[in-house]
Amino acid sequence: MSAAAVLASTSIAGSVSQNARNGQLAYTVVTSALQIYAQTPGSAPATRVIASDAVDFGAVASPDGTRIAFVSGRDGNDELYVARSDGTDVRRLTRTPAAEQDPAWSPDSRRIAFSSVRSNSELYVVAVDGTGLTRLTYEPGGDDESPTWSPDGSRIAFDSDRDDDWDVYVMNADGTGTTALTTNDDDDSYPAWSPDGKRIAFTSDRDRQGDDEIFAMSADGGNVLQLTVTGGAIDDWSPAWSPDGSRIAFVSNRTDDEEIFVMAADGKGLLNVTANDAADFDPSWTTNGRVLFTTERAATLGIEAADTRGAHRTPLARIRGAELLPEWSPDGKSVAFVSERGERSHLFVATAGRRPRQLTRDPAFEDSYPTWSRDGRRITFVREDEYGTEFLYSIDANGRNLRFLLEADDLCCPEWSPNGALLALALDSRIVVVDANGKGRRLITGTAGDNASPTWSPDGRWIAFASNRSSDDDTSDWNIFVVPATGGPARQLTVDGSDDDWPDWSPDGRLIAFSRGDLEELESSIYVMRADGKDVRRVPLQAPAATPSWQAVP
Repeated sequence: MSAAAVLASTSIAGSVSQNARNGQLAYTVVTSALQIYAQTPGSAPATRVIASDAVDFGAVASPDGTRIAFVSGRDGNDELYVARSDGTDVRRLTRTPAAEQDPAWSPDSRRIAFSSVRSNSELYVVAVDGTGLTRLTYEPGGDDESPTWSPDGSRIAFDSDRDDDWDVYVMNADGTGTTALTTNDDDDSYPAWSPDGKRIAFTSDRDRQGDDEIFAMSADGGNVLQLTVTGGAIDDWSPAWSPDGSRIAFVSNRTDDEEIFVMAADGKGLLNVTANDAADFDPSWTTNGRVLFTTERAATLGIEAADTRGAHRTPLARIRGAELLPEWSPDGKSVAFVSERGERSHLFVATAGRRPRQLTRDPAFEDSYPTWSRDGRRITFVREDEYGTEFLYSIDANGRNLRFLLEADDLCCPEWSPNGALLALALDSRIVVVDANGKGRRLITGTAGDNASPTWSPDGRWIAFASNRSSDDDTSDWNIFVVPATGGPARQLTVDGSDDDWPDWSPDGRLIAFSRGDLEELESSIYVMRADGKDVRRVPLQAPAATPSWQAVP
């Protein structure tokens, strides 16, 4: 974020391109957030099926045992993919702006039914080579999800809230002849057809105990039998039949987190299959009796750097705990960041070839939002005490000479001006500028909406920031704006309707990087656009990422 260095970026014919002289983008990244594992109940440890640091989930094995279908966000959107059963030869099947989910194989392993959230959630089917995409349901008044094929391939059961509460329905495989199998005032969902076609397992709260349990019924909706009985705050859901029909896998929170359990088809012989400290869910079976599932056990929140093409990804800090909010030093050689390696978040600095150095360690405070002074000698940051009061502090880059600057109830995101004389920051949801000593407060953005994440243009004339202000006042989405550094009307740069935040100018002032989406929901990506808001494009990193910071070229 230094104005002294030049980022050799060029905007040509409406596209953002970058040559080898560019500095990199540092960012917070969630690697291996959701991964697909397999485990044999009662025996060997779980093994990872697909080698990727992207968000992969919802895996189901084809009935012929040769392939796996799953959902992945590796290309910036939740799309349907297939791979060989060993996790190799990954191929993308869908290419839409919608979120795809709930893949289910046809018995002949030639087609995959799935749900797609386009306006609402509807059911579709596609051939295994990605051709023949066909919409099956048309229910604008509700969501249709969780398809499951009958063993003879003639029908598909699914759940829907088209009649206000969730019920299990069945239709012909071409989408005709829809019939409700459950018609009560309770929520029935996650249907799973037994291998012999005689029964459908499902999740329901019909026992009126305030929880979800596993039930099974005849394929015509009769002879309902409750299989699990927990009560209270314990939920069991998402049943999946074993290939021989003798067992049912399901998810339960009866331990401290979500785990995969297996029981006999009559509800007896309960076994905790996964039994670890991470959340495990989305169970399904392979033809050889292993349980596929989605897990959070490999997730890491760390700091990486890459160029704007998503190439040359380099870990900068990924050790124990969560690393976030990276900020390049003016000389482009070090990154300040926040780490939750202990009970509190504290300030660290990472330099290539060295162990990250901890600068703060006061257990009475949470530290966040580091920003370097323009001479690289100090780092200004925010501290919060146990009462929620926030303070602006400065510390030398070697961890000495801690200095108090100001106090506020709502304070974030400080950044030094290019000349080192001023600090821009968000104070009580307004963008303000203060002198280097924390005094002389001046309002920059007015009082419209909530405002955050200010960043100076390298020439010091403009401040980009994030805000949920809207021209039509009917949305709370955050977008990127720019305002003169002396104050005045703000101009909106992004209008996507997603949550855009954390803008950062390139050192030459021609580009702005920013985050789009929610990192906590694993739906965040880094984008780059021209400084006038045009030519917006995603940085293809595969893993969810946020809070970009441009590296200066030394």
